[in-house]
Order: sequence, then structure tokens, then C-alpha cells
Amino acid sequence: MNVAHVIVNNLGGITSLVQNLILYNGSNAPEQELVVLDIAGNPNKPAQLDRNLAAVTHHFHLNPVDNWYYTYGRLAKMLGKSDGVLVSNDQYDLIMLQAFNIPRKVVQLVHDPYNLELAIRFHAVVDRFIAHSRYIYEELIRLMPSRSADIIHLPYGIPLSPPPLKQTAPADVPLRLVFVGRHDKAKGVYDLFEIFRMLENRGIKTEWLILGSGPESENLRRQWQHVACASFETPEAHAMVLERVASCDIMVFPTRFEGFPVALVECMSQGCVPVVTDLSGGIQELVQNGKTGYRCEMGNNNMFAEAIIRLNENRVLLTEMKQKAIQQVIYNHDATKQSPAYQQIFQLLALETAVPRHHAVNRKIGSRLDQPFLPSGLVRQLRKWQR
Repeated sequence: MNVAHVIVNNLGGITSLVQNLILYNGSNAPEQELVVLDIAGNPNKPAQLDRNLAAVTHHFHLNPVDNWYYTYGRLAKMLGKSDGVLVSNDQYDLIMLQAFNIPRKVVQLVHDPYNLELAIRFHAVVDRFIAHSRYIYEELIRLMPSRSADIIHLPYGIPLSPPPLKQTAPADVPLRLVFVGRHDKAKGVYDLFEIFRMLENRGIKTEWLILGSGPESENLRRQWQHVACASFETPEAHAMVLERVASCDIMVFPTRFEGFPVALVECMSQGCVPVVTDLSGGIQELVQNGKTGYRCEMGNNNMFAEAIIRLNENRVLLTEMKQKAIQQVIYNHDATKQSPAYQQIFQLLALETAVPRHHAVNRKIGSRLDQPFLPSGLVRQLRKWQR
């Protein structure tokens, strides 16, 4: 028996979260396996996997233009070599389970509104749902009341490393602001420059560190090219991200779409006070407005700037909020406690005698071209002609 975690090969919070579930699984956890889906044409930066996962990591090439019965049949064969649990984080393995049976129970991690939609769409193939945030948990209960016994609320954990002692900085020292995340319009990356200009117009001196990468990286760098107090970095290892974040004062995160952002938890663990968009879900659970950070209206850059100015003018308050942010994470998001709790759920589910739910599902997947009897090469060529 083992636990197979399936992720898409993307750099980001979900990859980090799943790695922590494996690396900090505890002494009584079943054998772990990580299946990384290499999606053909994926524009995202590949995941940065911890070298300690090399022995349990397997890559699977998935081309959406191939015959789905060929592609997902191969995936089912790969995941069906052992019984236990499959932990789903996206749609691909859920699609597979509609047409192929494997000897595993299925747990879906419901990270955000996107995964919430997947849960509703694919609920018939899922045995348990785990929601990181109370908001997503309550939405699952509301939308699927008949499955309430199968829905669990359990915050995830991150590895905790003691940040440097946070001293109150002199008022004449510029605040160090950081953005951590995918360079994407949905993350509000172009608002960062507008917030910088508002601060500059008010005479507030700042230093900016913009971490990460994404489809908007080139345009974002061009936007900031004449700003001497801004630097861009894409750290090669996760530990380097935490090291860079630990030197900053405030995390500026004007995102438009989030579930329970791992980057936010990591920044708070290093004493970065978050100034973030007030979105339903994990952000509202993590950021206690005025205590561990500030929540601002979506797109209201003036509100972001005012929160930063407030902290700039009251450095004692800034230091107090840094300490409270650290404590918030220590109490609720310690990987050495949370990850074993996940593993216990996986193990208990695997031991249940009931047949996996997806065995009762037998649905057509894909389009008219996706048929069990058609060669994948022919389907691929027909799709090219259709384009």
C-alpha cells in the first residue's frame, strides 16, 4: 500500500504543499509516491522539486491531443500498480477515474475555487475531500450536503525555520517590500508598480524585491526597468526563497484569485507583515486585519498604499505585527504536525473495506475522436487537421 500524490509540473504553492506532505509525513505514514504530470504545451515554469524526493518521483508525459483512452489508460496502469490512496490536485487524474478503475481510494485536496468546481464536477469518483480553509470546507458542505461525512477541514503545514529576531527599524530606514508568486495578471502583479508610485508621491522611500516568474515576467521587468530600488529574482531552491523573504518587512500581495496561498503562509512565518487583497477563504483566516496584517479591497491600490504608509510611520506597530504573524503560522501551520494528520486520513481511508467510489462510474471521456478503438496517432493527426 502506498499514497500516490499527483501534481502538474508547475512551479507554485500546490507543488510546495504536496512536497511538504511527503517530506514531513511522520514515522507511521505509508510509503509515498509523487507522480508529476508533464503536460505538453504547458506554458508554466516547471516545479522545483526537493532533491530528497528523487527516489519517489515519477514523471508522466500527457499530451491532450492524443486519444484520451490511450493517454489516461497509460496513467491508470501506472497508478494501478499498487493499492492505497491517490491524492488529487487537479483535473487530469479525476478525468481518468471516470473511465478506468484502479485499486486506490481517492482523496481530493480542494485548494481554491477552481478545485471547488472540480469537486462538484467529479464528486462521484472521490472518496474524501480535504479543504485547507474553513471557507472552502463550508462551501463544500453547502454544495454537497449528501457528502458531508466525506468532507474534512484540515489546514496544511510548512517547514518552520526560526526567522531572524525582528528589531524595530529606525524610521529613516526604507521599508523592504516583497512580492512572492507567479507573475500573472490574476496575481495583480501590475498593481505593484502603481502602489510603488503612490508611495513615492507621498515621499515614502521603499525597497522592492519581486520573486518568482510567470507569463508576465518580461513585461513586468520592463515596467520597473528605471526603478533603482527594485530587484527581480527567481531563486533556484525553496530555502533561498525563505532566506530572501526573511530580510523583508512587508509582503505586498494584490492578488485577484486565491485559495489558501502557500506563499502567504511562508512569508508570515518569516515575519513579513502581509498587505493583501481581502478575498474569501484562506486569506481571511490567516490575516487578522490590523493584527497580523492588512486586508484591502480588490484593485484598491490606494488602500494598499495607505496600509504600507501606516506601518512605515509606526515602526513599533510593524514589529509587533511581525511577531504576531510568526506566531499565527507556528500555532496553525507547522508541517511536522499537519502533514502527519493528513497521512492519518490517507491511511484510515485505505484500510476501509468499501470499494473505491470510482469503480461505480463508467463514463465516456473526451470528444467524439476519443474512442477506445482509435489509434492515438490517428486521433492526434485528425486534431491537427481540425485546427
